[in-house]
Amino acid sequence: MTLQPLRDTGWPPKGDVTARRLAVIGDLEASSLPAGAELNPPALLVALDELRMYKDDYERHCLFVANQRALRGHDAARDAFAVGASELDIQLAYLAATRQRESQVPYQNIIGIDHHAGTLHYQHYDVEAPGTPKSLLVDAGHSHAGYAADITRTWASVHADPLFERLIQGVADYQQRLISRLAPGLDFVELHREMHRHLAELLVETRLISISAEAAVESGLTRAFCPHGLGHSLGIQVHDVGGRQRDGQGTPLPPPTEDPALRLTRTLDVGMVVTIEPGLYVIPMLLEPFRQGAQREAVDWAAVDRLQDHGGIRIEDNVIVTADGHDNLTQGGPIAED
Repeated sequence: MTLQPLRDTGWPPKGDVTARRLAVIGDLEASSLPAGAELNPPALLVALDELRMYKDDYERHCLFVANQRALRGHDAARDAFAVGASELDIQLAYLAATRQRESQVPYQNIIGIDHHAGTLHYQHYDVEAPGTPKSLLVDAGHSHAGYAADITRTWASVHADPLFERLIQGVADYQQRLISRLAPGLDFVELHREMHRHLAELLVETRLISISAEAAVESGLTRAFCPHGLGHSLGIQVHDVGGRQRDGQGTPLPPPTEDPALRLTRTLDVGMVVTIEPGLYVIPMLLEPFRQGAQREAVDWAAVDRLQDHGGIRIEDNVIVTADGHDNLTQGGPIAED
């Protein structure tokens, strides 16, 4: 394994002969600092955040291993669901397959059956399974040497509406098309907007809506079906730092007004690791304004009502940007686990 050289973070500033040699990072009182130390120097914090946006070969290896171990858990979760397990049983199957305690997972696993899959951060595990479960959404990861995997999968049961199965395949298909676009120089905000265009096309294709894809995006209807961002930076934190700052400067780079939940607003570069996680949900509270508003005739509400107890769909992979484009760490790659 060949480690890439560390990037120039810009700290300390070149030519700054007055720069202090000792900095302390944390929530401390100034009176408790060692003599001559500077507390949380802003330029240093920006430099550290910027450094964490880029992963070297070792970090990439850790993320790959975390992904492969998490995938074992997703396989176990799917198998448990297929034989009628409850949310709690599925959680336990996931932990057993990944050899983790609950205190070791990088974030609390989301295990949502049926309408629970429509709660974006569902945090409860029913101890009893529904009589005729229709869907399962699992958002669960693993941590290796401090580096996190963050993977989401959605499955339909034999009781699911056929339209829901078609929508799962549609989201999976356009998720892979979005991943195929990843490369240095790509504006992640524009890729997020592309996600909404793909979602609108799927809604039109499956006749859930009767207006054009363009009108669905412009009216905000696609954002009612998918209220979260396309993805985020991933590393030693699941939602890692530096995703909303201008390259190397620390200048805030806020998300678009229409997409306040977007966690990554930067132009992609070699070494960045991002999640790609489009979704499609039936969340009554978000859809109700359209049911009562000017777009009420544009939606097949009978189909929406049939899908409501299926909750929603999210498909998420972890991908590293390379000089040649990208490598999907969730699907596998050239790095051996050893």
